Amino acid sequence: MSEAFASLATIVAKTPGLTKPRIQFLTHALHIFLSLKSRINFLMIARYSDTYTEQTARYHFEDYHDFTTMNATYLHQHGSGHYLLAFDASYLPKSGTKTPGLGKYWSGCAGRALLGLELGLLSAIDVDYHTAFHLDAALTPGPAERAGKDISLIDHYAQVVLWSAPKLLNLSSYLAVDAYFAKKNFIDRIQAGSALEIISLLRQDANLRYLYSGPRRTGKGAPKQYDGKIDLKNPDLNRFELVSESATERVYTALVNCVFLKRTIRLAYVQQVGINGSVQSYRAYFSTALKLAGLDLVRYYRLRYQQEFLIRDAKQHTGLSHSQARSVNKLEFHTNLALSAINVAKVEGGLRANQAERKAFSMADVKTRYHNELLLNRFISSLPDSAKLTINQTQVSQFYSFGCIAA
Repeated sequence: MSEAFASLATIVAKTPGLTKPRIQFLTHALHIFLSLKSRINFLMIARYSDTYTEQTARYHFEDYHDFTTMNATYLHQHGSGHYLLAFDASYLPKSGTKTPGLGKYWSGCAGRALLGLELGLLSAIDVDYHTAFHLDAALTPGPAERAGKDISLIDHYAQVVLWSAPKLLNLSSYLAVDAYFAKKNFIDRIQAGSALEIISLLRQDANLRYLYSGPRRTGKGAPKQYDGKIDLKNPDLNRFELVSESATERVYTALVNCVFLKRTIRLAYVQQVGINGSVQSYRAYFSTALKLAGLDLVRYYRLRYQQEFLIRDAKQHTGLSHSQARSVNKLEFHTNLALSAINVAKVEGGLRANQAERKAFSMADVKTRYHNELLLNRFISSLPDSAKLTINQTQVSQFYSFGCIAA
């Protein structure tokens, strides 16, 4: 068992309220998700186990487990300590008619809404290591269930965040979300129910106003608050602070009023500059944290994309979309295991090595090593007791790495 996997197994073992059989199953299931190169489902878990049947696996998958606490504790042990929270929704293909949560959801890969499932994913981005760690995932309820509860998709997304907010604040107070979530009802619910600050992206035609900073007139009436509409295509840059300039990019920042959010926000206005110095394009990032530096605002939002790589690796290597269960609890348990396995793989891949010594992370290599270890240990355990075998750790390690892409 590797040091990276052993540390997670220790965290699971120390979790309050877990029985010994539950601890053993969680450890075994995580190892299976990292080891199998085939589809990962109840049948395959049973086939690669001498202890658990398919029915036993189904029973354990139905039981709730606090993945947020487990993954956050693991991150505290292996991360840099500088984190950013991220939330996004991800489409999962699913056919049939009996699966809970089935509906039409947006698929970024296909560029249109497709029939399937959707996960609301909470991640922690390690700012110094430039990588994402999974925290928790929740299945989006289907259209009929949302109608029955009289909630919208935005209401559900906000509730997923608020459910884990007390634990999330131990990692960071900044939550990065894409432009879809730059909506008043989402931001108001998050801010009313937690101390989280939102980082997101505005539309290019967003309705913004300059804040008035001139002399205050005396007399009756409310004091002047705003000083005209901001034209993002041609803003008055004298009202902004230039915080960064390079041959390809200029970053400005200011406090402005956002009309549709009905609040003052920190705006980071980024211009992409061409060879001749002309502005080629622009983007408007914002945060509800008014004291956040403009450069940090831009950097944090761009780091949000690390979450996409986490989802990609789980879909390609740890069976994120392989579950054939028809229970919300089983589906959520499966997806959380698949994503949590990526956390172990990243630490296994040398996350904490010095920048100069750190190699490019290869999820395929980590899977190959775990698969080879599973097979080799199986071969050794199948030998007769009378067989005399001297295990050379160095030579065995070479077997584990057989077939890896990176040397």
